[in-house]
Amino acid sequence: MIKQIKTIHVCLLAIVTLTGLAAGLAGADQILPFNKQSGGSGSGCPGAYTGFAKMTNSAGGIWITPPANTSSGTFTDASGFSAPYMSVTWVQRKNDGMTWCSTNTVTFPATNSTSYELFVYVKNTPPPPTNGQAMDLQVTWH
Repeated sequence: MIKQIKTIHVCLLAIVTLTGLAAGLAGADQILPFNKQSGGSGSGCPGAYTGFAKMTNSAGGIWITPPANTSSGTFTDASGFSAPYMSVTWVQRKNDGMTWCSTNTVTFPATNSTSYELFVYVKNTPPPPTNGQAMDLQVTWH
């Protein structure tokens, strides 16, 4: 089994730092904005949220293609903030719009013949992490 990990560190105030994948799916470190923006509604996934962060590819785009021989992916918020903090990990497959969504981690079928969009939504659970605290996000390809 080949595993490759892509890690993002998100500062709630301003940034997401992306470290590259061993397979070259993401190049050097990148600085991406954390979007502190309320949205969503209802009981569906992701529901109401206070902001979101998104992983990007090496060109800065939202679609990430897994390495060859991938059969699934696991997208995780490994931040470890104490309750009542809650996040939702959300993945969308490009070729058909299929989505997977769950609290803190989600596993989804994946192949390198299409691309995936990966978001984490911070829920409306007061209080959210304080500004400047980092979030640790990972996608692991299996």
